[in-house]
Amino acid sequence: MDLTAKQIAVEATLQAFLNCYLREVDSGCWIEAEKWKKENRSSCMFNGREIIELHLHMQGAKYAFEVLYQSQVGKHQIGRTLKYCPKKNNWQTEDRLNIMMNLIQELHLMARTNGCYELASHYDELILRVIESYQTMAHYIEGIKDDLPLLSEEDSTFIENEQSLIFGHWLHPTPKSRQGMSNWQQQSFAPELKGKFQLQYFQVDRNLIIESSSLSECASNIILQSLLKDLPSFTIEKNTCLIPMHPLQAQWLLQQDEVKKAMELGTIKDLGVLGAHFTATSSIRTVYCEKEDWMFKFSIPVKVTNSLRVNQKHELKAGVVMSSLLKKLPFLDKYPSFSIIEDPAYMTVDFPHKRESGFEVIIRSNCFTEGKNKGISSIASIVQDPFPNQKSQLNNMVMMNAHREGRSVEEVSFNWFEKYWTCSIEPLIRLYDEHGIALEAHQQNSVLDVSTGYPEHYYYRDNQGYYLSSTHQKELLSMEPGLIETSELFYDDNLIQERFTYYLVVNQLFSVIYRFGADQLLTETALINMTVQKLHALKKDLTGQGKRFVHKLLYEEKLSHKANLLTRFHNVDELTAELEQAIYTQIANPLFAHHKEEKDAKILSYTF
Repeated sequence: MDLTAKQIAVEATLQAFLNCYLREVDSGCWIEAEKWKKENRSSCMFNGREIIELHLHMQGAKYAFEVLYQSQVGKHQIGRTLKYCPKKNNWQTEDRLNIMMNLIQELHLMARTNGCYELASHYDELILRVIESYQTMAHYIEGIKDDLPLLSEEDSTFIENEQSLIFGHWLHPTPKSRQGMSNWQQQSFAPELKGKFQLQYFQVDRNLIIESSSLSECASNIILQSLLKDLPSFTIEKNTCLIPMHPLQAQWLLQQDEVKKAMELGTIKDLGVLGAHFTATSSIRTVYCEKEDWMFKFSIPVKVTNSLRVNQKHELKAGVVMSSLLKKLPFLDKYPSFSIIEDPAYMTVDFPHKRESGFEVIIRSNCFTEGKNKGISSIASIVQDPFPNQKSQLNNMVMMNAHREGRSVEEVSFNWFEKYWTCSIEPLIRLYDEHGIALEAHQQNSVLDVSTGYPEHYYYRDNQGYYLSSTHQKELLSMEPGLIETSELFYDDNLIQERFTYYLVVNQLFSVIYRFGADQLLTETALINMTVQKLHALKKDLTGQGKRFVHKLLYEEKLSHKANLLTRFHNVDELTAELEQAIYTQIANPLFAHHKEEKDAKILSYTF
């Protein structure tokens, strides 16, 4: 029987939510399935070997979850879900949505018992977002389930892969939370529904404009020339500029008092929607057109996962100054299969006494124009859990390569991972080691060229994700004096390594290892072993903070982990929090566990 859109959506939501809870709150009690059945005199049929029991002490409730796949680095795949019924003294199947609501209630009661009344008060917001995210996901699935994309590496385009992220963040309790975007707006502006739309343009007096560019061409001219490609006879008044807006943001701006006053004075004019049709990338607020040389990144009045998505002034400046620095950096010439997508220009309207006006627009280089857009996919899309009765994009790639080359799946898988490591993980660590630049390289910010069936080129995207080491400040300032205006980009290495551990290793690298294991292409143990060997070899070459970073990955028992459930429960907006800091916790380090097993095996061999 085919599953409904709601059944698929609630299943995906439960998998992400429960794995967050197990990582961040309570790892539960693990019992072998056969032993559990005997102890509980249960006749349940299980396909998994393990059961996780969770005791909700504040509510006096007890749950049991079948584990279909146990991961060392990623999320566990959950099968049957049961709740203990004390009156009947037996276990009964429990609804997945009820389970999530009760887990949220348990968090609330725990926080209240601990005296955290302010933090506990946000549980209603979490309930709202979980339900909204689940319903949004169901809406997307309903819209596409009769036309599911069967993406292949040769034929799929950048935007098709961006639009394929139906389940969203693999370890987030509200992966499709889109507060502020109604259902009728989703049809046009949600990437999952493949909508296309024109941008809304404003004509603004030049004396209200602030702009900057690291290019020979200014931001206002880039925008004007972009529109003239579609409307060659278009003209604007003297001493004015054009500024494009996302239609959602434009509607918000038209309600603001400062904008209303400027429009009454005639210093701002609403020109309506014009020009080429764009479509949203997976971030929603960055828009793409294959015929345009530039993407545009806007503020939008929508809370996506954890945060209201707003372009802040320091991020505008960071994009330009980092673009300038990257042009002077010898590193990118040394690693031709590694690129950073630049945000070299920005433009906004300046209102007195307001830090941001809402008109902030970031101009991003479009590396994936028509003819260069085939086989380009984010890692998030490659490793996403497949729909029922389908295979993941990674699985399809490996199987196709094995068939085409007449080689074993294992051999092709090792080759795929090797090429991925070479263009992605190693250059990211070396960039930090050599220049003190760490990137927020999570799986959605990481884009691969897999047009050959293998990772050939890595692209990093996100002007919000630069971390510059304070120990390299003098060197970087001498290379790019403009960094003096973006001092907030410099961080202490302890904080950098906490975040770099999460984004690069836990979020990106481990998601790839998990996918290989869950798809039964290679065991996670084999890839953990390969990772440890590569880190040891890399460590010998490193001389800076990268060496310390790799040492911590190999020898510390715990790894830093961004606690998305607790961040959401405590209603933390990372973009406005001090140092843009989410809540972090610690998880067991599988790389250290590998070392410990090796060491124990050596000791054991000496005793015989």
